[in-house]
Amino acid sequence: MTFLKSMSIAALVLVFSAGALFAQVQQQPPQMPDLPTSEDVSDEEISLLVVTLQELGPIEEKAQQRIEEAVESEDLSFNRFREMMMAMQNPQMAGEVNISDDEMEKIQKLQPKLMEIQGETEQEMIAKIEDNGMTIQRYQEIIMGAQQDPTLMQRLQDELGIE
Repeated sequence: MTFLKSMSIAALVLVFSAGALFAQVQQQPPQMPDLPTSEDVSDEEISLLVVTLQELGPIEEKAQQRIEEAVESEDLSFNRFREMMMAMQNPQMAGEVNISDDEMEKIQKLQPKLMEIQGETEQEMIAKIEDNGMTIQRYQEIIMGAQQDPTLMQRLQDELGIE
């Protein structure tokens, strides 16, 4: 049961990361959909979403492992890599993290491999969502709706078994 609970927590974390992940996939210009509220999402959709999230967890874990292996193959520790990436994305941190020319070169060398891993992971996740009977759009809408509607978020957490 502990494994299931930790998997559920990981899945909930994935809820927030997956929304951003799939936003990149859409071919159309982004439109802000009318986000569903708890009343707009059936119990069946909640159950389907939870099963899907649980099945996406191992895909995300495999991608994380592949990224770590790629980073370490460039003689960088994963923690250092993560620190540098956060600094590159957050200008306020940039002054706190000194990135050497050698490290920057390694990051640039890693970029194509990381993009490949990300692309393969996105395709696998999309396939899993669709195999489970959801559209990417509905998946995204429910995820974003849960971020805005505490009742919907609570329903997801309850189904995941998170207290």
